[in-house]
Amino acid sequence: MERTFLGLIIKMLATFIAAWIAYGLINNNSLLWIFIVAISVAIINFLIGDLLILPRYGNVSATISDAVIAVIVAYVIDLLTVNFYMTWVSGLVFLITIAVFEYFLHKYITVSARAVS
Repeated sequence: MERTFLGLIIKMLATFIAAWIAYGLINNNSLLWIFIVAISVAIINFLIGDLLILPRYGNVSATISDAVIAVIVAYVIDLLTVNFYMTWVSGLVFLITIAVFEYFLHKYITVSARAVS
């Protein structure tokens, strides 16, 4: 339970940093909307990518799905509000940043899960 909580906290922090780089520095969005996007992406990616896809299909599939889901969630938030703005460049930066981070996080999760077992 403690490792799951630590993984979720690390995921939220890294997703916030990736969202700030992509949507704060490139598109100059407010920190509130960056935080909303980061929390939404982290929770959805944790539920789908880490709990469903990673155990069944492995690291690469979970990494790709997490990156794609992250951009889709950000795009949906962009469509639903006028306060958050996203371009294809910021979406691509977000996708690549999330993919790199998730790859290493999944390695950490699988290694720590094997160490506990």
